[in-house]
Amino acid sequence: MPDLDPVVMMLVEGQAAMLHEAQEQYLNAHLADVAALACSPLSDEAFRRHPLISLLLACGSRGWEDSVT
Repeated sequence: MPDLDPVVMMLVEGQAAMLHEAQEQYLNAHLADVAALACSPLSDEAFRRHPLISLLLACGSRGWEDSVT
């Protein structure tokens, strides 16, 4: 299979039924990587562009946002 996004692969392989579940599982499995990136010498711009951080920023507060609607 071509290089698919790891979150998409979780869906394809049946590790998650919904996109938000796959995203949450992926982020939970990579918390150490998030911490390492936060402590890295990356510029703010490079940090925000990193795929893992982009995913975190895109869905990091989704549970809270859903609870207020």
